[in-house]
Amino acid sequence: MRGQWFGAHSKRVASRQFLFLWLILLLSACAGLSTQTAPTGDAVRIENPTARPAPAGQNGAAYFTIINPTGEDDHLLSVTSPVAAFVEIHETRNDNGVLRMRHHADGLPVPARSTVTFAPGGNHLMLVDLRHELAAGQSFTVTLSFAKAGEMQVTVPVMVR
Repeated sequence: MRGQWFGAHSKRVASRQFLFLWLILLLSACAGLSTQTAPTGDAVRIENPTARPAPAGQNGAAYFTIINPTGEDDHLLSVTSPVAAFVEIHETRNDNGVLRMRHHADGLPVPARSTVTFAPGGNHLMLVDLRHELAAGQSFTVTLSFAKAGEMQVTVPVMVR
């Protein structure tokens, strides 16, 4: 009789332990999903900077991702670089089949807990009147000025896409 009670009791304990472990795994998976949807960290940062090759005297473009994991909205105010006469923050839009570029003269908002992507066909930096050729394998710097994060100097490699 005692063996039957311990056997049934062991099965109930094992069943409860299994259920407990299953719930922990389920909650861990859910927690993992929610943290992947919002950037993490404690400061605005720039990732994956790149530029395309371009000849001197022409315009070039640079791309990157701004990640704002903070709880505060920020604003990219301006950009400078020694490789260009000036740098503008642009956006390319498709307007009924016609690609149009729009200059963001007032900068670009960077909302809290968000990612802002600069990529071909979308937001990009327009490097106006390049002072020298941007050749594949080289790199140059840009200085991004944010309302709250301040200035960030970023090294941008030139790559063929």
